[in-house]
Amino acid sequence: MIKINTEDCYMCKACENSCPTEALKLNPFKVCQLCGNCVNVCPNDALNLREIELNGKTIKQIAYFPTKCDLCGECVKVCPNNLKIENDKLKGFCVGCMKCVDACPDSYVGMEGVVEPAKRNITLPKEPIAVTEDCVGCGVCISECPVGALSIEGEKAVVDKDSCIYCSICAQTCPWNAIFVAGKKSPKRDKNIVKFSVDSDLCIGCGDCTDKCPRDLIVLNEMVAVPPKGCPACGLCKAACPVDAIELVVEYASPKPITDEGIVWDEEKCAYCGPCAIKCPNNAITVVNPKGLEMPSRKKTEKANEFKMCIRCGACVQSCPNDALRIGKIIHNGKEYERIEFSPNLCDSCGKCIETCPYDMLKLTGKSEKPLEGFCVMCLKCIEACDKAKKSALSLK
Repeated sequence: MIKINTEDCYMCKACENSCPTEALKLNPFKVCQLCGNCVNVCPNDALNLREIELNGKTIKQIAYFPTKCDLCGECVKVCPNNLKIENDKLKGFCVGCMKCVDACPDSYVGMEGVVEPAKRNITLPKEPIAVTEDCVGCGVCISECPVGALSIEGEKAVVDKDSCIYCSICAQTCPWNAIFVAGKKSPKRDKNIVKFSVDSDLCIGCGDCTDKCPRDLIVLNEMVAVPPKGCPACGLCKAACPVDAIELVVEYASPKPITDEGIVWDEEKCAYCGPCAIKCPNNAITVVNPKGLEMPSRKKTEKANEFKMCIRCGACVQSCPNDALRIGKIIHNGKEYERIEFSPNLCDSCGKCIETCPYDMLKLTGKSEKPLEGFCVMCLKCIEACDKAKKSALSLK
């Protein structure tokens, strides 16, 4: 089975892009487990779980015989991960080709029983927030910071600790994992490289882009730069190009909740079923489930699995010009927690808090008695709903 060091992974997706059957997905990490469920239910013997020799090692693989397959979908129903039927083809099963292992530029991908994934040798900084020497000064974190607490000085990101709210979005977004909050490796936001191309007519083959790439991922071929199959998308190559021949367009998914105390979300336990969002009295949680049903709005959407919630980071409080929002306190089980408190009479619906919110949770309602919603008041109804659904994905810590 494929193994990935997801803690150190740069999310370049070279492994994902190289898989010929789409058996590997990142963030959240899902890979064919070679469990044999698909093989056991196939009525036509189109799938076979077998052992093969690879580099002197014996590994398992799923063998697929398309001439026997009628695309009935029984295998898809029992697969715990990526098996799907798309464009009249079955995808999502591991054939043991190890192309994903070969594609990773830092050897963070391995194969069980053959090669272990590499681990990054780093001492985690103990400061509340720290930028390490791995920072390449790309500036991606600056545009993503909701409170403008980051800048570039001497080709390195610098944090204004008086402004920083420790939301960890910079750490989640950093292409090269050079920022750490609270001495931890932050979960990585997902991202989609919409476009990464080189205009061959404009490119002069100067090599400035290849010299600037921290991992030599972009290369020259016949004096024209060639983008890699996988890239952390730091944009240094684009910035270095003297003739603007490189186009790089990146879309970032919502940041992930990261809290040591308060309401904590366990991504692995979450079924994206939605009772937490439905029960939240202030719409401070948004869930998109696998069937494309968004809650609490219950409108059809094309989004994939998604969970967002207010983590009471305080970005809205810092940006409010009228002190309508503030950090308050509440006690649960004898322990004090922070929550967001709101004074409707002070709110003029300017929307500055909405622009600042890093989790895109806040929205204006148009109602004078409650003009704003989407902030967490720590009522814990979401946890109660999750417990009733027997998922335990939300807890109070």
